[in-house]
Amino acid sequence: MARKQSTPTPLTPKQQALRDLDAARVLIGAHVQLASEAWNPRLLLRHSVQKHVWAWTAAAGVSGLLLLKLLLPSRPGKFDRDIAGASDRKNGFMALLFAPMAGLARQAALKYGSQFLQTYLTQQLSKHVAPMPPTSEDPPAHV
Repeated sequence: MARKQSTPTPLTPKQQALRDLDAARVLIGAHVQLASEAWNPRLLLRHSVQKHVWAWTAAAGVSGLLLLKLLLPSRPGKFDRDIAGASDRKNGFMALLFAPMAGLARQAALKYGSQFLQTYLTQQLSKHVAPMPPTSEDPPAHV
């Protein structure tokens, strides 16, 4: 008794598309899982704090001082006397002298800061560029 070997029936285009769709869903699920682990905010913050300890410490100190300044009331100032007008004229003269310098210093600081930030961000983003997926000569299975 010879048995007939059953040959698999060819799939219809719809069945092939559904099979390929299921395979793609499995791959996307794996990539979503990896991406959600890599971009977890807690992990990103933890790595940033571990990597830039001094920057986070300085930022915490500055923000603490600002918060302290905002929350604690300032002490009342001294009563001005009638003869305090002479010091006001000195302050006005010094302000006239240093106002143009302050503007120039502000422009230079902003220019330097923006250049520094731009190069820093370019370097950081170039480190985290995802590698290109390997290309193969074979066409995809669903084509």
